[in-house]
Amino acid sequence: MSDGDKHYHDYFGTTSTVLEHNHNYKGCTSYAIPYGTSHIHYYSGYTSVDKGHKHYVNGYTGPAIRTKDGHVHKMDGRTSYDKDHYHNYSNCTSKQIYN
Repeated sequence: MSDGDKHYHDYFGTTSTVLEHNHNYKGCTSYAIPYGTSHIHYYSGYTSVDKGHKHYVNGYTGPAIRTKDGHVHKMDGRTSYDKDHYHNYSNCTSKQIYN
């Protein structure tokens, strides 16, 4: 697989617990964006609604991490600041998905 192949990744996870609640988030990344000798992906979306609010999640994945079936990407970040707080999140994407 070359890093220039047109593919994306699904992702899902749960944020850190703050003020006695957390949020779920899920979505799919953009297609691959060249990055040095590898590539990254952009992602954006909203968390689930909990305690009457939601947060925005967005950022760029880390470079590809090879696996026996292809590759995944690390996702780390902080949600938007809403209702006087934010949440941290950290996970890996699914393996690559081709159209």
